[in-house]
Amino acid sequence: MKNTSLKIRSFVRLGVLLLIVVLLNIISQRVYTRLDLTTEKRYTLAKATTTLLRDLDDVIYVQVYLEGKFPAGFKRLRNATEEMLYEFANVSGGKVQYRFVDPSAGEYAQKETLYKNLYDKGLLPTNLQVKENDGTSQQIIFPGLLMRYRGQEVPVNLLENRPGFGPDQALNISVELLEYKLANGIKKVSQRSQPRIGIVQGHGELDTLRMADIITTLTDLKYDVKRVNLPNTLSVAKRFETLIIAKPTTPFSEQDKFKLDQFVMNGGSILWLIDATNADMDSLKGQPFQMAGARDLNLDDQLFRYGVRFNNDLVQDIQSNVIPIVVGEGNPPQTQMMPWPYFPVLTSYSSDPNDTRLPKPHTIVRNLDAIATQFISTIDTIKVPGVKKTPLLFSSRYSKAILTPARIHFAILKEQPDPKNYTKSYMPVAWLLEGNFTSVFKNRLSAETIKTLNDSLNNIGFKDAGNYAKMIVIGDGDVIANAIASDGNPYLLGYYPYSQQTFANKDFILNCIEYLTDDAQLIETRNKEIKLRLLDKVKAREQKLMWQVLNMALPVVLIAIFGLVYNFIRRRKYARN
Repeated sequence: MKNTSLKIRSFVRLGVLLLIVVLLNIISQRVYTRLDLTTEKRYTLAKATTTLLRDLDDVIYVQVYLEGKFPAGFKRLRNATEEMLYEFANVSGGKVQYRFVDPSAGEYAQKETLYKNLYDKGLLPTNLQVKENDGTSQQIIFPGLLMRYRGQEVPVNLLENRPGFGPDQALNISVELLEYKLANGIKKVSQRSQPRIGIVQGHGELDTLRMADIITTLTDLKYDVKRVNLPNTLSVAKRFETLIIAKPTTPFSEQDKFKLDQFVMNGGSILWLIDATNADMDSLKGQPFQMAGARDLNLDDQLFRYGVRFNNDLVQDIQSNVIPIVVGEGNPPQTQMMPWPYFPVLTSYSSDPNDTRLPKPHTIVRNLDAIATQFISTIDTIKVPGVKKTPLLFSSRYSKAILTPARIHFAILKEQPDPKNYTKSYMPVAWLLEGNFTSVFKNRLSAETIKTLNDSLNNIGFKDAGNYAKMIVIGDGDVIANAIASDGNPYLLGYYPYSQQTFANKDFILNCIEYLTDDAQLIETRNKEIKLRLLDKVKAREQKLMWQVLNMALPVVLIAIFGLVYNFIRRRKYARN
């Protein structure tokens, strides 16, 4: 009888246990959650990403071309991409569907056709050296993906090519940016309306050819880009999300300043790329020197009211780009590439990890490589209530500012730059301004004028205090300009022909525009940091034997100790009985 009762209780316990397991499985299928125990919260999606995924009203198909035989670093990127897409699929309720494809599979002709197709769609290839039993081989991979949604398609390149970083660091940055890139791609392909970008014209700004690459890139990224001739436009308020003012050379009229001011008062964002001086390489051709002076754009009072002041100076920096200099006669003449201190190469960080004079890089510039500039000026800030100011770019540790009017000549290249003469470190040359700006025309217009404006501006009216707005001011207009090849075609933005090096100008400009137009603040996901915990190869080699012994012998020893203790306790127990 007693045995029967024990059996019944055992069956009941087993039944309850099985029921709990079944219930847990049912609940887990309906309610998705997981616990992120990583220090950097690498598996926790940002709030903006979660909102974006849950608001999807149709399926997004993702085709990832990260499949095949890869080195360990690319396998890590591939696995991290799969984990992130799995998370996206669960949070979106199955609205994100994905599959991995090996573009190298198939016959040669098929591969060539696919490669060309992927490249034409915007995916960038990478050439890898793959180790095999009989040596190494070259392999072309496309570390990216295509997103399709209701007939729209957007390419997303996952690999960050950073000349200033090693392969491990570049791949780690790529993993860090996965959430941002995937979420941004989903936003671009699923958005109902395209963000409107206006490129201001009418004051000698950069022409279409000098801005060809950035215009093409923005258009490919689903921005609605239009040129707007400001003097011939009644109002730009509420017509665009962001305006780009790229290297104006002639003064702005009061009417044009008013249009820009009311654009800001109505919540519009502006990317200012201003040359505060008239220094230019074309003026040095065939001339022994150039006198660089202040450029009058009639914007000083307006920018001052918003919180910044462009200084009439030129930055000289030891960390600079090169230019060709004639050093000997001949046909053609002998030239040599020499660093030109008026072409600073900018970063948002210090090269010295122990130097704490720079703040933590902002989201816009975090993980960016160096940025090429030409005749850049410093920018000061003015205390303005309600406006937050964040520095974005700085000169290097060894730099200085030359006040204008200044004589610019190539004679300074004859001597090696002495760091002792470059005593100004980390001078800010680009700022982000955010907040509620005050109109520069406040208390300057009569009541009759304001009434006339209210009647003529299609009910937009005049505001002397603005809605929340953002603007970025940069002390160089050439940051957004692409170089022109000898055949008249534009280079990619950031490519510097003399050194054949590509700088991060395009990434910087795109980040700026993304931040200025992004209401969902997806760009904040760029702040995710994944620590690269690399193996100490020297220590691993020195302690190899110790770790081998621990890994192989320690488990056996622990099992033997457990067996001895268990048998000892068991013998004592039955010895008493």
